[in-house]
Amino acid sequence: MRKQPVRVGIFTVVLLFMCAAVFLTGYILKGDVKNIFTVVAVLGTLPAAKMIVSFIMYLKAEKFTCKKDTYERVEKVLSGKDVEYGYDFYLTSYKTNFAVSSCAVFDGSMILLYPDGKEKNKELREHVEKYLNNNSITQVNVYVLESEDKYIERLKSADSSYHKTETDTAAITLIKNLSL
Repeated sequence: MRKQPVRVGIFTVVLLFMCAAVFLTGYILKGDVKNIFTVVAVLGTLPAAKMIVSFIMYLKAEKFTCKKDTYERVEKVLSGKDVEYGYDFYLTSYKTNFAVSSCAVFDGSMILLYPDGKEKNKELREHVEKYLNNNSITQVNVYVLESEDKYIERLKSADSSYHKTETDTAAITLIKNLSL
């Protein structure tokens, strides 16, 4: 997530320059702003505006990235295991946003590391469960842990003989799609 603001920012600037170039091309060729080039340039600002919003959200979410030592601990535990997992999920809802440091799905469980405290754990669990149910992923139980040590202990319970299922892949893909 640390690199995303730079990528999105550069892409946004390129889009804005393209819109300006199209507008100026029409103005130079026609000598007036009332032409098709202006319409194309204005319509081109719509994706640019979306990218600006994404840029702002990435800047806001950047401070919630997974800590390097947490990343190393999770990688040490899950290396060599056939488990779906990922880092730096920033989930948005109507009421609040959730910065999930890490998520792992195995053996019918989705375990989320959410270090922001217990007061929002229930909201996050309900939010994720709602989207899982809406996407017909019903065989997954959602657990939200705020303690990194408890999260690592739970990951250690993943048996090395376990093989990920289509449900595991669907669940982690959904979280990735919901996240920034």
